[in-house]
Amino acid sequence: MARKQAEDYDERRLNILDKAAELFAERGYARSSISELATACNASKSWLYHYYPSKEAILYDIMRRHVSELVAMAEEALAHKGSPEQKFRLLARNFMKIYVNAGSKHVILLNDRGCLPDSMRDDILRLQDQVVNCVARLVLELNPAIDQSKDYKKPITMAFLGMINWTYIWFQKDGPINEEQFADLAVEIFLNGFATLDGKRLSNI
Repeated sequence: MARKQAEDYDERRLNILDKAAELFAERGYARSSISELATACNASKSWLYHYYPSKEAILYDIMRRHVSELVAMAEEALAHKGSPEQKFRLLARNFMKIYVNAGSKHVILLNDRGCLPDSMRDDILRLQDQVVNCVARLVLELNPAIDQSKDYKKPITMAFLGMINWTYIWFQKDGPINEEQFADLAVEIFLNGFATLDGKRLSNI
C-alpha cells in the first residue's frame, strides 16, 4: 500500500527547500550531504527521501522555483499598463524584493547550476532565458532604436541585470537605503547616468 501523503506535504517540502538553500549557500552544494540536511531539518534521511528522491532533485527544485518567480515578476512588469519607465521600475523593484528575501537561493542559482544533470540544467537555463528575454523586451520599449543594432541589445540588458543580480553580496536590509530605493537608484543610473545624479534627484528616489 502506498504511503499516505500528509496534509502538510507541500509545506514540509518548502521547509526542506529553505533549509537546503541555507545549507548549500553556506557550505556549497558539493560539500553538503543529505545527512547534514536531515540534521538541519531535525529529521532522518529516510524522511527526506519521502519528499525528494535525491539531493540533485532538491537543488533543482530550489532553482526552478526561484527562477520561475523571477519569470513571473518579469512578465508582470511587461503586462503593466504604465509607461516603459514605469514598467522598468516595477521590474527592478520586483527583482530586488526577491533577491533580498531569497538571497540563499540566488547564491545557489549563480554558483551551483553546473552541479545539475544536463536535462535539469537545460530547464533552468530555459527559464533564465525567459527572464533575460523579458528584460530585453522592456529595454526595447525604453529605446526602440536599440533594435537597429542587435549586437548591443543583449549587452545592454545584461548590464542592467548585473547591477542588481549581485546585490546579495553587499546589500543589507538595515543599510542606508531599502531594496525599493536601491531598485529606483539602479533604474535612474541605467536610464540617465551616474553623472546626472544630484542631491535633489537622490532625495526623490
